[in-house]
Parts: sequence; structure tokens; C-alpha cells
Amino acid sequence: MRAVLVVALCAGCAVGAPPGFSAGETWTFPLVDPLADGRLLVPVMVHDHGPYLFEIDRDSSTVIDPTVAVEAGVRIRGATRMVDHDDTGHASFWTELTELHVGDLTISLVPVAFAAKPNLYDRDGRRIYGVLGRDLVADSLVFGFDRDRGIAWLQTQQAFHPPAGARTLELERLTSDGYKVNSAPVVRATVGGKPFDLHPRFAFPVGEIPRDRWRAAAIEPRPAQVDMPDWSGTRWTVQEVGMAPQVTVDGVTAEHVAFASYEDKRGYYDRYGGVLGMNFFRAFAVAADWHHHVLYLTPRADPVQSRALRIARWGKTFADCADAACVQVELVPPHDDAPTRPVLSVKTSEALTHDVEITVRAIAKSGERLANLEVNFPAGVHGISAPLDPSYLDASLTVVDLSPFPRMCEYQGGCVMTEAAASP
Repeated sequence: MRAVLVVALCAGCAVGAPPGFSAGETWTFPLVDPLADGRLLVPVMVHDHGPYLFEIDRDSSTVIDPTVAVEAGVRIRGATRMVDHDDTGHASFWTELTELHVGDLTISLVPVAFAAKPNLYDRDGRRIYGVLGRDLVADSLVFGFDRDRGIAWLQTQQAFHPPAGARTLELERLTSDGYKVNSAPVVRATVGGKPFDLHPRFAFPVGEIPRDRWRAAAIEPRPAQVDMPDWSGTRWTVQEVGMAPQVTVDGVTAEHVAFASYEDKRGYYDRYGGVLGMNFFRAFAVAADWHHHVLYLTPRADPVQSRALRIARWGKTFADCADAACVQVELVPPHDDAPTRPVLSVKTSEALTHDVEITVRAIAKSGERLANLEVNFPAGVHGISAPLDPSYLDASLTVVDLSPFPRMCEYQGGCVMTEAAASP
């Protein structure tokens, strides 16, 4: 299913909310697991069914798992095809959803595609029910995400004010070769001292640059295992990434940035030099004004400082656990049968009556940051002990986030997971 959107723009004209949006000028959506620096996941209600976890991808159409269509009782309107990055079409269907709720926004009517099979979008131990695309992230609005606050947001042009002290990246509608890329603008990037036109994609964990250009840009290949998104639901895992020593865009520099090989075979996409992924933006809160062709980047703070604000994104859900006061985390010395493995002990107040995911930051005795720990409890479970890797011996542990959307555990009594390292 390919949609073509033609928008007439005029300099200085006021741009409001798209048709079907609920009243307001600012809408916010709580992010699930924002400190993982991965996909932008939000809970969605459809026809009072859900909540369903969806991924936000401004470069996609809106797509749903067929389970959502069945539970919401919507009828198939017709057949279509979804084209993946290999330019392969997949049989699918389309319909329309009414009353789609995300955060404090309601959209009255949303055309969607859905695949014939369920579970195509599930990743990382989470049940993902679809993708929110341009029906949500309309170019007439300013879109942003702030991992410290744990939210994504939309604002009208009238309500938006550039953040004080933000760095700006210009979005170009022409590539260096003169190709028009209005719907997917590029930034002028320097990678390893070489120029590239890269399209920012906030759904891609890593960027993409053609493999045959890696050597000239001093990009060193290394083995990896990175799941890349595809709106068709096609499984796409790269086995190798290239590590760029430095990437600079409009004076903003990130070091040790990974890229997959850029192999998008769809027509139009051959105009790009590649993609700039989420790993470049890891250190920033981002505001994207597609209408005025500017990205605003604001440096992030220590996650402990913003913990109370971040937990408060869930409203009354954690009213009895403000600033994570209901969670006790302790690192117990190793047991005799595993003398090098410290034991994580986590207890919660019985006031927590629903599912919960607890994110714990770990700092080694040397000061090195270790991978976060994620403790996942189903409703009714209030404690767990689990051995950790020896690298956590004598580590300092701090609860930094709570969420009512835990990952799926193998056992009913909950589980402790080592958060996958942020994409290289």
C-alpha cells in the first residue's frame, strides 16, 4: 500500500491540527521503556479495546496486527499490498479505524493496512500490535520525543516554540545531486570526513550507508545482531554493522556511530546516501519541525534527576509509588554455589496491583555504566531474586523507571532481564 500525500505550503501560513484530531494544540503520549534508547513504543486504545503497544514511525503508513481488527470488530474494506525494503509486495488488507486513542489524543478516523498473519511486529519480548505512521506524525505538526520525561508529543505550529539552547539541524528537500526528496528530507552529514545525504529515521536503531562506501568513510565492519523495522512486518535482521569513528551534522558530532548496509531497493529510495538512525540522537531530546525543515536537539540529563517526572507520565497508575518509593532494590553477595555472581533482590509494595516493569540503572565500581536491568512482574508478584553476571559485583543500583507494560517472561513468577545494549 503506497500513499501519496500532496501538501500545499505557503510561507508564514498558520498550520493547525489535521482533520479528525481531538481539540487542542499539544498532545502527549507516554513511552514504554524510554531509557532503552530503542523504538518509540506507545500504548493505544482502539474502539475501547486495548491497550495495544504500537511503534511510532513517521516514514510509514499506519499498520495494525489483524488481532486489533478482530477485537475492534472492524470489517475489511479491500485488498492491498505492502511493499517491503526489498521491493517485494505482500498480500494484505485495508480498513478504517474510528476512535483511536494515543495519550490524550483521539483521532476520529484512520485508514490502516493489516497483514494476513498476527505477531509480525513482535520484538524484544514485547507484543507489538502495529505501527503509527503519518496519520499521527503529520508533517503539518511538530513531533518530538523526550526520553528523560518518558514521552513523545505533537504540537501545532502556533503552539510550538523552539527549545532554549537547542542545537538545530537543517532538513534539505534536495539532495546534493539535485533530486527532490520533499517527503523524506535529508541532512548534510559528514561521516569519517566524507559527505553524505542522510534521511533521519526515528524508527531505525542504527543508520544505513551503502556497504561499498564504508571504506572511504573509515567505517569499520564488525559482527552484530540488529533487528531493523519494516512496515510490512518482514523480519529483517542485519548480521554486520560498520562503526563510523565520527558523524557530524551542522556542528553536532556523535562518536562511534554504527551503520548497517543501505540496501533499500524501492524506487525513490535510491536517491539517498543513506539513513541517520536513532543511535546518532541518543544523547538528545528531539523536536522535528518537518514543516519548517528543522530538527531541534536538546542535551539529555542524568536519568535519576528526571525519575519522578518520568514515572508521573503514567498518571494515577503509580500514584502510590511516586519517585519509585514502593520499590526496594538490593545487591546480595554471591551464594556459595556461584561465588562470582551477585544476586539481585527486588521487592515492591503490595499497593502495586498491576503488571509492572522496573528499570534499574547499574554503575560498576569502576564507574563504568553497565547494561540496565529490567525486572518484570505480573500482577500479584511482589518479589524476586536472581543471579547476575559477575560484572555486576559491587555495582551501584538505582531504580530509574516504572512502566505498566513489562516484557513477556518465560515463567509466571516474573523475571529479570539484562537490557539489550543500545544499538551500537
